[in-house]
Amino acid sequence: MIKIRAFSKKFRDHEVLSDVNINIREGENTVLIGASGSGKTTLIRGVNGMIVPDSGEVFVGDEKIQFDDRKALRNKRKHIGMIYQHFNLVERTTALHNVLTGALGRLDMGMDLFRSTLGFFEKKEKEKAYEMLSFVKIEGMHDKRVDKLSGGEKQRVAIARALMQEPDVILADEPTANLDPETSRKIIKLLLKINREKKVTLVAVLHDVETARNYFDRVIALRKGKVYFDGKTSELNESCINDIYETEKAS
Repeated sequence: MIKIRAFSKKFRDHEVLSDVNINIREGENTVLIGASGSGKTTLIRGVNGMIVPDSGEVFVGDEKIQFDDRKALRNKRKHIGMIYQHFNLVERTTALHNVLTGALGRLDMGMDLFRSTLGFFEKKEKEKAYEMLSFVKIEGMHDKRVDKLSGGEKQRVAIARALMQEPDVILADEPTANLDPETSRKIIKLLLKINREKKVTLVAVLHDVETARNYFDRVIALRKGKVYFDGKTSELNESCINDIYETEKAS
């Protein structure tokens, strides 16, 4: 499903990622962990073309990401849902309107897209938006302005918006970073429900190692821009975690 080949990226003189190679199978749920600056966000944003590698290739499905072809990149992004740490919602509009904007990514260029960008969505799109709000369990908040929602509710709106794309892949970049522990667990469980029930490949970036170990099947750890560990979460022991985060061992 996702193939990353020899992915390298520098920002100025700092090498963030160096010769990264990863295969993620269709339908897998995978978590990326690592210390701050290890390259997690750079890698995940490279998968949907938001960051262009200095060298290397990325394949999603059977197609190579064409970083220099805007039309091809837009077509590929139709099938990749992105969930952000800071939600990236339009705060002054309703939850329903935010979810409806998720349909824009998969609409073809033409009258349907033109009408939708002006706020005139067809009945079938509105029905689907209500369905997605129901799936993430905030169906009663469709008319509520986003700036009146809690952090957990905002993230559920963002997830529903991603589902409106009918994605094959969901990339979640620190989706629980601004949430309390209980809300964080609920959001992770929701993402895994989508992975399981809708057969969507899930890749999440997390800081919380215990959440990664308790909920995900596979963990990929980055250390200083390289893949340091790639395997089952059950195989991630304390010694390995100390190495990943360069934790000083007690003397």
